[in-house]
Amino acid sequence: MDVVDARVERILRAAASAPSVYNTQPWKVSFAGRTMSLRADPARQLRHCDPHGREMLISCGAFLFNARAAARRESLTAVVRVLPDPHDELLVAQVDLEPGPIPNTDELELSVAIARRTTSRVPFDDQPLFTDVLLAIQQAAREENADLRPIQPSEPVRDEVLGLVRRAESLAAEDPVARDEELAWTATARDRADGIPRDLLGPAPDDDGAPVRRFLASTGTVPFEQRTTMALLSTPGDSPRDWITAGQALEHALLVATTYFVHASFATTVLENPTTRHDLRRALGMDAAPQMLMRLGYSSVPLRTPRRTTEQLAVPRDG
Repeated sequence: MDVVDARVERILRAAASAPSVYNTQPWKVSFAGRTMSLRADPARQLRHCDPHGREMLISCGAFLFNARAAARRESLTAVVRVLPDPHDELLVAQVDLEPGPIPNTDELELSVAIARRTTSRVPFDDQPLFTDVLLAIQQAAREENADLRPIQPSEPVRDEVLGLVRRAESLAAEDPVARDEELAWTATARDRADGIPRDLLGPAPDDDGAPVRRFLASTGTVPFEQRTTMALLSTPGDSPRDWITAGQALEHALLVATTYFVHASFATTVLENPTTRHDLRRALGMDAAPQMLMRLGYSSVPLRTPRRTTEQLAVPRDG
């Protein structure tokens, strides 16, 4: 791949560590001088579960935030121009990499956290987050114009939220197209550069009250914790620009969580079904648009899902 210099290579590697639905990595980049163009890759979109590309653009937003954070480690400043472009509907953002000041301590901590952040699908310690940790994670989301609403074990609405998660999973399990799409990206071979290998899916919970997603290809059942913090990320609107905002806010929050040794896993099915997404919004009395439901807690450090190389995600230079 023809990139500007070794710093850009490192930024791309860091950006590609972003989380994405089913580890589809639905992004591609190109360069014109020091300007990076980030585009969504429709070949990696979940056409059935994500027909409008909401989760695809959330994933791309997470990539974009990683690029911003990694650029600061290189003493570069990422000047970002986000959607829209009426002539290129897949263009997520253009990023100018400009000389910047030496990174401060907080910026360095975030950039270092990129390599440590990983999704954990195993049981967590059975305790909610410490208050100061939760506040720091919420502040990170707010800095990206999103909100992170905690759903604590003591809240009566939590049972309703978990009931909606289980309902959405049951409906998806009855849909043969949804099942095929999930199985195409999970329980994948270890030599694949995308998807979630079977050994990283984790076991299924043996209790409907566990705050964790069930995968069709999970192996075995085990007890999961009941008292970890759940949280719902939301944005004021529900446009493609809001989805990119949600992705940046999600990754900023996850990187701050990582600095506190907090891991996350996600329950996306409840937000892929329009009915359960609406019901979740109603149950929590929200005016904002729900974008990502997660559990946050402390666990052993899991293995990382595979990633494509920078050569695989880059397309020829723009000029």
